[in-house]
Amino acid sequence: MAFERISKIMETLDGASVYAQADHETDEFRVVCTGCPDLQKTPYNSGAGAILAASYHSEHDPGQNHVPTRVK
Repeated sequence: MAFERISKIMETLDGASVYAQADHETDEFRVVCTGCPDLQKTPYNSGAGAILAASYHSEHDPGQNHVPTRVK
């Protein structure tokens, strides 16, 4: 797996960095937050979904209260 960043790096209110990543070979998408290591374990269906989730997490949900899950 070779994940690459697909969004700008955003900052949460507590100073953590948040960004979206994609592995285009395996069609996997995730969000990385330096303050929430468990967040990157949550997969997303698309790059757009991961980017939106990163933006939402950085501005409105730093406590991971609304982390979605994917069903394949």
